[in-house]
Amino acid sequence: MDNAGVEMVDHQADIYDDAVVFITGATGFVGKTLLEKLLWSFPRIKRIYMLIRPKGGVTVEERFRVFLQNPIFERLSLEHPERLKKIFHFSGNIEDDNFGLNETDRAVLCAEVNIIFHSAATVRFNECLKVSARVNSQATYNLLELCREMAQLRSFLYVSTAYCNPGRKYVDEQVYPTMPPVDWRQFLACTQKIPDDYLNRLADYIKGPHVNTYTFTKSIAEQIVNAYRHVIPIVIVRPSIVTAAYREPYPGWIDNIQAISGIMMEIGKGGISSILGDKDLICDIIPVDFVANAMIMMIGKAKLGSLSICNATSGVTNPITWQRLGELTMKWSRIYPTRRMIMFPNFKYRCSAIKHEVAVWVLHFVPALLMDLRTLLLAQKKRLVTPIAKKFRQACLAGSFFSLNEWIFKNKSRYYFKDLISNGTYPTLYWNLEELDYDDYVRRHMIGINKYLHREKFTVEANKFSVTRIYWFWIFLHLIFYMLLVLFIF
Repeated sequence: MDNAGVEMVDHQADIYDDAVVFITGATGFVGKTLLEKLLWSFPRIKRIYMLIRPKGGVTVEERFRVFLQNPIFERLSLEHPERLKKIFHFSGNIEDDNFGLNETDRAVLCAEVNIIFHSAATVRFNECLKVSARVNSQATYNLLELCREMAQLRSFLYVSTAYCNPGRKYVDEQVYPTMPPVDWRQFLACTQKIPDDYLNRLADYIKGPHVNTYTFTKSIAEQIVNAYRHVIPIVIVRPSIVTAAYREPYPGWIDNIQAISGIMMEIGKGGISSILGDKDLICDIIPVDFVANAMIMMIGKAKLGSLSICNATSGVTNPITWQRLGELTMKWSRIYPTRRMIMFPNFKYRCSAIKHEVAVWVLHFVPALLMDLRTLLLAQKKRLVTPIAKKFRQACLAGSFFSLNEWIFKNKSRYYFKDLISNGTYPTLYWNLEELDYDDYVRRHMIGINKYLHREKFTVEANKFSVTRIYWFWIFLHLIFYMLLVLFIF
């Protein structure tokens, strides 16, 4: 290894020693995983700051107290409880001017912070353009401007998305011009001046190949970050579809139902019978602990004047098709059934929107309506199924663009990660995606859904009778349907 390589390794090895870190979006899925991993693997970190806003009438102090009791911190609480005392919170909101910080807190950030992980974002596909622009684009600009005042800042990492260039089949680790061409300065100015309703109506005209405001505003944010590469040492990490943890902090750990994890949960409950998608295309998923590891290692590549990017994806290294993912989801949801199962887990991918809609109504809404009718007639205290069915139908439709299309994300950064891990720079990190066994991983994922989302304690035999009963009921319904179909035809 040449001298430059040695210098890079040394820089990587001590970058977190006595470091003060600021994480935006620390209460989110990725941010929370990153925060826990930093405290677990880098005991010499000095302090970690995070923003918390009051929500639903709950104070910032109460939300912070509840945050520290999150199950993700269980191993830290048991083995290194003193490290949790390194987490400090500021009252603020990423959407507000100056993030809602008071002058004292702002001064502390500017004087102390060495490393920033900017992971705060709204990931709702159906978010109105005004809100999405304010959270994903404007907030990024505001934070970068604040960085100008941070005398001790060494590295800034922006969490983007692998899908911020949907008009390109092959996506390399570089910043591409927006499609259609949009000047980010003019865009931000428009979001400030144009009335909300009118701006939201303009969304379909300015998004171009972007099917939602999420990927569009993330693309704008990348342009903003790129413009600051000569001012601040910056790197970008682009995850694909983030899923449950593979190994850390616990196999299968998950705490939200965003993106595909929510769909997998509903498949396990038997609430989804049809998905609009091409079963033969690659489904690019990435476990959240791999994303956190990539973020930690990429910080060392931040260099003034250049912009390093990592596509944190699995499609090139270890691809899995939508068909295979669906089969494994059904397999393990039947072996580890949830007590919330309403129908036998079974679904099919359909490329035709018409066939999909027919299947949804016949196999999805009709059974849901019958179940709700039974609940109402028996006056049972159960949550109605039909509203939930409608909600996840919309979620499936919002994600259909990703299940009907395929992208090739080039990932040269994986060689950089393997070098750092093999030479002992980061002995507690891993990036062995090529060794990921999807059968075992989906098993962990479905167990994680039951444990962390459904909050169920179970064994393999726990719900065996229930799933058997639902299976035969499912068979009975199919027999009745086909008998009625024959009678109707003849």
